[in-house]
This record gives sequence, C-alpha cells and structure tokens, in this order.
Amino acid sequence: MDHGFLTRAKVYFFDLDGCVYHGDQLSPGIIPLLGRLRQLGIDYAFLTNNSRLSAAEIGGRLAGMGLEVAPECILPVTDIAGRFIRDKYGAVTVKTIGSESLERGISAAGHRTVSWDEGKADIVVVGRDTAFHYDKLQQISSDILSGARLVATNPDIYHPGADGIKIPETGALLASIEAMTGTTAECIGKPEPYMFLYGMKLYDAAPDSCVMVGDNPDTDILGSARAGLKSVWITNGAPADSSVWKREPGQILSCPDVVLNNMEELYRLVGGF
Repeated sequence: MDHGFLTRAKVYFFDLDGCVYHGDQLSPGIIPLLGRLRQLGIDYAFLTNNSRLSAAEIGGRLAGMGLEVAPECILPVTDIAGRFIRDKYGAVTVKTIGSESLERGISAAGHRTVSWDEGKADIVVVGRDTAFHYDKLQQISSDILSGARLVATNPDIYHPGADGIKIPETGALLASIEAMTGTTAECIGKPEPYMFLYGMKLYDAAPDSCVMVGDNPDTDILGSARAGLKSVWITNGAPADSSVWKREPGQILSCPDVVLNNMEELYRLVGGF
C-alpha cells in the first residue's frame, strides 16, 4: 500500500482520547511524531469531541503530561458549539446540559444562555454532563416536546479511560432524551461534517491534503470518509475486522486508508524508519 500521502499532507488532525493520550498518560510515540511533522512542514491540530473542556483547559492538561500545544491548535466541540448554532440559527436562547466551559463557549458566541430549570429556550444543547439526573431529563424533555430544538455536541456513547475503562459520554445521556421525546438530535461533532469543515477552513486545506488520526471507527473514521479526508485508524490492539465499516446492510460507508496498532507505528511510517 502506498503510504506517501502521510508525508505529503498539509495538515494532520488528531483525536485526543485513545490516540494522543490514554487517561493521564501520553501515548508512546506522539511527541516524536509531532516533532517529525514539524520537520516536514506539516501542520497539526487536535480535533476532539470533548465537550467538557475548553482549548485552554485541554492545553493545560496536555502540558501536565509533558506536551506543550498552542491553544489555537486545539479544536474541541466545547468551543465550536456556539459558532455552529450561530451559523445555522443566528443568536438564540440556549439551555446547556453539560459543563460550565461549554456554556461559556456558547455564551461567548453571542447567545443568551439559561440554566436547565429556567424558562423557555430555542435550543437545548446536550454535552457530557457528569451531574445529569432525573429532574434534568424530565425538564429538558418537556422543553423539547414544547418546541425547543435538540442539539448534541457529539454522539459518542463512551470514551476510553485508563486501563480500557469505558467512560460514559454524551451519547449515553442523549439516548434517554431521544427515547423520551421521540426526537433525533442534530449533532455538531464527529462524524458530522461541521468540525472537519471548520478545521480545514482554519488551515486553508483541501480534504485530500488532510489526514485524520483517530481510534473510533464510528466518529473519527466515518467522519473523515464523509468529509473526504484520508484517515489512519489506531486500533489500540482491537481486532481490525472489516465488519466494523458496515453501517447499513450490504453497504460500506467508510474504510480507513491505514490501520495501525498504535502511535509508535505511525511515527515509524512518517519517519521512514
């Protein structure tokens, strides 16, 4: 297989959880890989469905692990959600189910924000809410049934933690809301196109000059295929079974261009070792 596109790319987009780090530990190979990309004149950024932390907060976390990254290179859905809503609906009243950082990001984009138990909102945005409870489910379901639009930061059911532990994500909460309301949420993050388009516009890059490196077939790889990007699937030792690419009976919607076990293998390919 021709891997030449790995060194001809203009921009690499990396997922964070499961690729750049696992829990509080950097993935072996990520620091030399980023250094090699710099040597080749290839830009890189971190395109993440993280809906709890801002770019600055993620940057601080990475620095604590030993990786210094400029905040403008970190593109979390936390900071992008407000822009998505503004681009599509204008300035509106938003009820945020999620972190304070998500609410601040939405407010900074020019929207009026209200708490979950306040009055009417035009849009209910659901992110990963570690304080989610029954009363919130009851209230926001009522809001949606009364006409509020349902928007989700991302569809992930879980993300990988240390030692392979599954950490509940936005999609796990979203399932209960959709079941209560009979409504399907509009998602902002991967695999939907908005974040990919946002990243490519930021770097003035065409899809075929970008590489997405991710560990999640349902978000990173499917999303990059839909947006026309090259992709590298980091399996972290999971079986590379082609059945994971089947999304509808008899139809393959996505397939990565490269399948690797870990970031060290990607470094060896990019470095030519």
